Amino acid sequence: MILSLFLTALLVPPFPSDTTITFGIVTRDLTGDTIPEVITLMGQGQSIDDLAISFTIRSSGRSLYTRTWRLARANYDGGGRPSETEHRARVSEYGKWFFDDRKFMTPERFLANLRSSARLRIPLIPDVISRQMIQPDSTRARMLWEQMQTAGITIFQFSPGGDASMSIGWSATDKQFYNLLECC
Repeated sequence: MILSLFLTALLVPPFPSDTTITFGIVTRDLTGDTIPEVITLMGQGQSIDDLAISFTIRSSGRSLYTRTWRLARANYDGGGRPSETEHRARVSEYGKWFFDDRKFMTPERFLANLRSSARLRIPLIPDVISRQMIQPDSTRARMLWEQMQTAGITIFQFSPGGDASMSIGWSATDKQFYNLLECC
């Protein structure tokens, strides 16, 4: 009996997905190798009121980056719960907002934006990279950041919700994306 309950629990998805939304599929070269990556943003859930968002970057059939978060009709910025119409409008614009062309930046433009809005975060970038390493190494992280700036990569900035802002850049040396900022 317990075994059958356990097996049933394993086979039932944790979030029944009656609703699946593809917010966008974009192809852009983020890695600087001239081969465009396929960048996908999807949502799944019982309704549009609570979606599990999945953001993936794939290249040549291989997953390079995945991040998930929730998009729910909840209180935003301490205000009241948005109406169904307001939430539907937000959901319908989500992909366009997420993949706005201004969020894809050269390292030079990324640094120029930081100089005008958050200049004190620039020297912290190697520390942020270092903290993501299996064995943190600030010297190596500085080297990786210098390589990213000259490698012809595209930095992508996005928000997984709330005030959080992420900017990711590809390290050809480590064959992975690193978050470049820890912000808000």
